[in-house]
Amino acid sequence: MLIYSDENIEVIHRAGSSRYLLVTFNEMEMQANGSRFWAQRFCEKADIAALGFISRRPNWFPAASIVKAVDAAQPILRAAPERVLYGHSQGGYAALRYRRRFDATVAIAFCPQASIDPNAVPFDRRFTRHFSPKLHTNMGIAPDQAAGRGYVFFDPFHSVDRRHAEQIAALQAETRLVPVHMTGHGTVRAFIGTERALSLIDSCRADNVTGLRELARVVRVAAPMRPYQIAVSAIARHPACADRLQARFGEGFSPVERVNFLYHRANRHIRDSKLATAREMLAEAVALQPANIGFVRRLEELDSRIARARDVAISG
Repeated sequence: MLIYSDENIEVIHRAGSSRYLLVTFNEMEMQANGSRFWAQRFCEKADIAALGFISRRPNWFPAASIVKAVDAAQPILRAAPERVLYGHSQGGYAALRYRRRFDATVAIAFCPQASIDPNAVPFDRRFTRHFSPKLHTNMGIAPDQAAGRGYVFFDPFHSVDRRHAEQIAALQAETRLVPVHMTGHGTVRAFIGTERALSLIDSCRADNVTGLRELARVVRVAAPMRPYQIAVSAIARHPACADRLQARFGEGFSPVERVNFLYHRANRHIRDSKLATAREMLAEAVALQPANIGFVRRLEELDSRIARARDVAISG
């Protein structure tokens, strides 16, 4: 049932039999449509009481809208003996940013950002295009926003996500960091499945850190993105190993993983002065993602370099 809507977000309530209310926040790829919310299928399968916050676009849940939405949801929130906040990326940010606003018992965040303000996180430019000074004044996660316990799941090999996680833990009390190796920015995907997700939430509710680390160890081994993450990580120092992994597991890469591997492997070929091979890979990446301006410009730069090298060879 839709209980709140404005120009930035929608809020949907689902009744359920769980003792706790799961408050979910979507990742940026999902957008509100009046009837769905992030983690809805999981809540339906497990009959979990939920309050789904859904953004209309990648907007990192502006505070003005959250304040109004929480006021509208007060009867539901007051009736819940436990409030568990749950989100990935921009949703993970919201789960931690609004811990006190919801008087959360537990906040579970996958790969969250401390902020998308470029002045606050100069090490991360991934989401700068979504930053709006009008919407995001003082948006950074702060110490006085903490309530209950927070759990941040992230891949320590993803350097940017790791810096966000460490910054958040330094700012917010009672925040536990749970590394899930070789899952990249898609750590949440390692916990897909009703049984795994329930185990995760129950372990967080019980503050069973040992159990969480064991669960993280188990799920990462079978994580669908693991072969890709290992292959990409190997490009910098062990490119031949990366090629072997791609040859063995490449058919299982998602479309995004495939194109990203091509791009990063092409850049390593450029470093190794294998320009023709690099061009083939970049051209394939552009064909797969023609709207990706970064890929297009990189190919143009490489073509200019190849042309200059050819001119030098001819004149010499």
